[in-house]
Amino acid sequence: MELNFKIKDKSDESLKLREANLSTFKKKGFPNKKEEDWKFTDLEKVLSENFKELHNKQIDNKKPSIQDLKISHNSITLVNGKLESFDFKSENLKDENYFKVNEFHLDQHLNFANELKDNQMQNLNTALHEGGFYLNIKSDYKFKYPIVIYNYFTGVLKNKIINNSETITMSKNSDATIIEYLIDESEGNFFKNTFKYINLEENASLNYYFINKNESNNFFYEFSKVELLKNSNFKKYLFSSGMKFGKFESNIKLNGMNSCGEVYSGLFLGINNHQEIKTNIQHLKPNCQSHQDIKNVLAAGSKGVFQGKVFVDSIAQKTNAYQLSKGLLLDEESEFSTKPELEIYADDVKCSHGSTSGNIDKEALFYLKARGIKEKEAIKMIIKGFLESVLEKIKDKDITDILLNHFNKHIKYEYRSN
Repeated sequence: MELNFKIKDKSDESLKLREANLSTFKKKGFPNKKEEDWKFTDLEKVLSENFKELHNKQIDNKKPSIQDLKISHNSITLVNGKLESFDFKSENLKDENYFKVNEFHLDQHLNFANELKDNQMQNLNTALHEGGFYLNIKSDYKFKYPIVIYNYFTGVLKNKIINNSETITMSKNSDATIIEYLIDESEGNFFKNTFKYINLEENASLNYYFINKNESNNFFYEFSKVELLKNSNFKKYLFSSGMKFGKFESNIKLNGMNSCGEVYSGLFLGINNHQEIKTNIQHLKPNCQSHQDIKNVLAAGSKGVFQGKVFVDSIAQKTNAYQLSKGLLLDEESEFSTKPELEIYADDVKCSHGSTSGNIDKEALFYLKARGIKEKEAIKMIIKGFLESVLEKIKDKDITDILLNHFNKHIKYEYRSN
C-alpha cells in the first residue's frame, strides 16, 4: 500500500509539529498484531488488503441529502469530517452564555495530544489534521433537547484518509444528550481516523449515542479520551451495525469522587464485518462506579472483538466495577474474541467481569416454533431480545424508537441450524 501523505498547512505555528508527528508515524507505521492492543485487529493488514493507496488530497465536497431524525433537537453538521454548520434554535437561546460551537483547530488539539504522543494513530491525526468541532457547554445549563451530530460522507472519497478531532467540554452542573448519526453516501472506500476529547466537570452528565443510518463499506477508527470529575456521569452507547470495519477505543478516567462511567453496545455484524470495542476505565478516586455491557450478534463469517480493562488505583476504595461481554454466533464461520482485564490495587472494592459466546438457544427456538411462529420470525425475535436488553436503561422514548428502527433495518436473521 502506497502512502501519499502531504502536509498542507505551511503556517509557522504548525509546520514543525506536523512534520515531527508524520516522521514519528512513518517510523512505526500503522498498528499490527505484534502490538498487544491490536492483536485481534491488525490494522496494517486490513488497510493493505483493501487499499492500494491512501492519500489526504483535498476533495470537493458534494452536498449531502439532508436527513432528519424527526425529533425535536439541536444539530451540528459535519461533511467529510469538517464542520459545516450548527443550529441550536430548538433551545431558543440567543447568545453564547450557555454554549459555544467552533471549528476545531490544531492549536486546540495540542492540549490533549501530548498525553497520547506514543499512539501512532494520534501522531498521524496531528500530522494530517483537517477538521472537526469544539463544543463548550457552560455551567448550570441543562439541554432540553438532544444535540444530533449529522456526520455525512459524500462525493468521491476513493483512497481518502480523513483525520479529524472533536472536543466536548461540559462545565459544572451541565447536562446533555448527544446522538452522533452517521450517513455514508460516498463513492469509493475511505479510512477515517478520529480522536475525541470529552471533559466533564463537577456534577456534569452526558449521554452519548453512536448510530449509523445505512450500510457502509468503509473503515473507521475512533479513540475517545474521557475525563470525569466529582459527581459526573458519562454513558456511551454504540450501535454501529452495518459498518464494514470499525475499532472504537474509550479511555475513561474517573478522576473525581462519586463519578460514573458506562459503556454499552448492541451490534449485528454481517458479511465481511469486523468491529472491535476496546475500553480502559481507570478508577482513580474513591466511591466511583463503572458498568460495561457489550453484546454482539455475528453472522456470515463476521468478527467481533471486545478488549476491556478496569484499573483500580490504591486510593480508589469503595469502587464498584462491572463488565460483561456476550457474543451470539449464527454460524460456524463467525468469531467473537474477548480479553477482559482487572488490575486492582485497592482492597475495599466490588469488581466483576464475565464473557460468554454461543449459538441460538435451540430450546427457545423450539418453544417459539411450537406456538406457531415460523422459524425465521422466531430467530428474529431471539436476536432482537438479545440486543434490545441493552436498551433497558434508556429512558428517552424517542431515542429508544430510533434504536429499535436501527435494529429492524440492520438485523439479518438467516441461521443455519444443525
